[in-house]
Amino acid sequence: MGEGESVFWLLTDDIVLNILTNLEDDPRHWARLACVSTRFSSLVRNFCWKNKCSHSLPSDLLSDSPSWSSLNKLALCCPGLLHAGFLHRPPSLSDDLHYDAFVWRPHLASENWNLRREQGSKLLARKFRDDCLYICDWPGCVHFVENRNYMLFRGVFKNFKGTRVWRTINDGKRMKVNIGCAFCTCAQTWDLRSSFCLRRGFGYHHDGEPVVRAYVCENGHVSGAWTNVTMFS
Repeated sequence: MGEGESVFWLLTDDIVLNILTNLEDDPRHWARLACVSTRFSSLVRNFCWKNKCSHSLPSDLLSDSPSWSSLNKLALCCPGLLHAGFLHRPPSLSDDLHYDAFVWRPHLASENWNLRREQGSKLLARKFRDDCLYICDWPGCVHFVENRNYMLFRGVFKNFKGTRVWRTINDGKRMKVNIGCAFCTCAQTWDLRSSFCLRRGFGYHHDGEPVVRAYVCENGHVSGAWTNVTMFS
């Protein structure tokens, strides 16, 4: 234990939490402190993230004993292009570290924390509209790659294992794909397009690329992207 950390052990949890509260302007501060010690990790996960999510996200999402770390990450992080289904990587340049780290992997989203059910309803096919899917507000986090704008979104199903999307995937024995979840430890996900869960109006570009792609993990976390043609047209 370092000298700085030993000083913090002399402080009560209430005092430490008051200090942590002053760092909430940049959510990355809490994430870094959670890696310092088990005490900091417990305070950040069980108090800081829980309190932030409780004040920022729809109450529906807080009633199912959620993982506060996953929900907090989902609220504020863009999933990155790899977790949105882009399986190829751009040519690497020795000095292109910023592009590599902050576009292809999860990173702090450029937009607000808003997650809304109305957005999710516009993503799903009609027969799944009763499922409760919250998606971030348009336009999500926008990245320009290979002459095309990719508008990345993230979201989560409420009570995923009770949804019609889950029954369709599970009863149809849909195969998982090797696209990991950006918000939890699931290493594979289901493709909502190939499972026919997305709205029919989403087509393909002239080069065969889907206008909208979306993937869901076992915990109901959704990552995806739409390109050029808006999903709300």
